[in-house]
Amino acid sequence: MKWLLILLTALPLADAAPIPLFDGKSLAGWEMPAGEEKWWQVKEGMIVGGSLEQKVPTNLFLSSAREFQNFELTFKIRLVKGAGFMNSGMQVRSARDAGKPHMSGYQVDAGIGYWGDLYDEHRRDKKLTGSVDSAALAKVVKDWEWNDYRIVCEGRQIRSWINGQPAVDFTETDPAIPLDGKLGIQVHAGGTLLVQLKDISITELPATPGAPSWKAPKPAIKPQKTEGSAAKTPEEERQSFQLPEGFVAELVTSEEQGVGKPITMAWDARGRLWTMTALEYPVDANENRANAEALYARGGKDQCGRRRERRMIWAV
Repeated sequence: MKWLLILLTALPLADAAPIPLFDGKSLAGWEMPAGEEKWWQVKEGMIVGGSLEQKVPTNLFLSSAREFQNFELTFKIRLVKGAGFMNSGMQVRSARDAGKPHMSGYQVDAGIGYWGDLYDEHRRDKKLTGSVDSAALAKVVKDWEWNDYRIVCEGRQIRSWINGQPAVDFTETDPAIPLDGKLGIQVHAGGTLLVQLKDISITELPATPGAPSWKAPKPAIKPQKTEGSAAKTPEEERQSFQLPEGFVAELVTSEEQGVGKPITMAWDARGRLWTMTALEYPVDANENRANAEALYARGGKDQCGRRRERRMIWAV
């Protein structure tokens, strides 16, 4: 009986029903950064993204307001031919930085040369897998016509079908990659193109306990322990270094010798150390010309000069 109960909890809910994600009349339940309204519209019962008159300036995404973990997603998608680079796709288990146009996460691709691909958008920035059977998929995909997509995300596995033909079968091996997130419709930059979607619905499946999430807090950075709160002298710092056997740390120069905010250091052939300092930083003539001119008039404190000579011995 124990094994029977474990098996049943791993199966999809028997009474789970598809939930429509698009009402055919508005973008309710979807979101985009401010200023992108002209790229996303609802026309004739479809979500329409992109333009045939103006080149898409950057990758654009219309994302779901809700987040999902395990699910079965179905929709119809059609690309309307424009010019230049024409590509689209559906983001799953993805996230968007507030106010930013891009999304990060898995993208199930759509478009000539990309049907059946799974790409890791704005994260690892690479194709994770190609079609399960590209020859079989090519026979059923319809360029510039409607195609039926089905995407199933369960645990670490992502599978997809296009017009009933298996396309993607990918299992994530990185244990830190989130297994939840938003959906997102993409219009790729680089050309003129319309992306049309309709009949978008999702069936949620039982969650994976303990799965990594985009919402998981990042571990706090613990401050390094220091011996007391007072600043150490250069010599005290030198003596605190832990060096491998046979190595010696030598103090060459310090702020006490006039080196402040060094921006470069170099040893010449005679063993002399040359430095450049930026004591006047952050005065910027592009931001405050009057302050910069006053600084130039009085000479400033920045320096470029030799700090110290030392003998350098090379052992071969």
